[in-house]
Order: sequence, then C-alpha cells, then structure tokens
Amino acid sequence: MSGTGTEPAFEASIEMNEDDFEFATPPMSKEFVIQTFEKYDLRHIVLFGEDMFYVSQQDLEPFHPLYVKNSYPDDIELIFDFMTIERIHKIEYIEGVLKRSPIEEHPDI
Repeated sequence: MSGTGTEPAFEASIEMNEDDFEFATPPMSKEFVIQTFEKYDLRHIVLFGEDMFYVSQQDLEPFHPLYVKNSYPDDIELIFDFMTIERIHKIEYIEGVLKRSPIEEHPDI
C-alpha cells in the first residue's frame, strides 16, 4: 500500500508541549527541537520507517547532509532517534509553532 503523505500519521496537527518529552533523554526537549529547527531553517522532518527520513527546509527544499554518504548533523540525528522511539511520523515547525503527528499505537499493546 503506497501512501500520499496526507494520511493522518503524516499530518502534524498536534501542538507539542513539554509532556511530549517526559521520557526523553537530555538534551532532548521542546526547546532543543525548536533550536535545531531554527538553526538549520527546517520546516519538517518526516519518518517513513526504519531509518528513512525526509528533512525539509522552510522554503520546502530538501535538507541533505553536506557530503554524500555522510550522516545528518548530530542534533538532527538526535531528533531522528526521538521520533523513532516515540513513534512520531512528522514534526513540523511553522511560524514559531512546533507540531507533531499523532503517536502511532504500538502493535503489541
């Protein structure tokens, strides 16, 4: 089944707050994510599954590592880890507001 990217899992409709980071390991926090998005002028990060992420800048151009086969900067990689652990498919930062997609329910629960 192929998605269009507009399914509920890919809609960042829930404003994030500190409760979203209750179990996160420092330095991960709402402020850390906002600072990282502002530092790289990011609009959203989308997790498609496994280790497949798409990072977009505010102008909707893709944001890539500086060199081919390199990883993203460490602060962005930490956000990737957080999204994977928390099962968040999208984090979006527009006009000073940080939003996330609904959290996917764990299949074993």
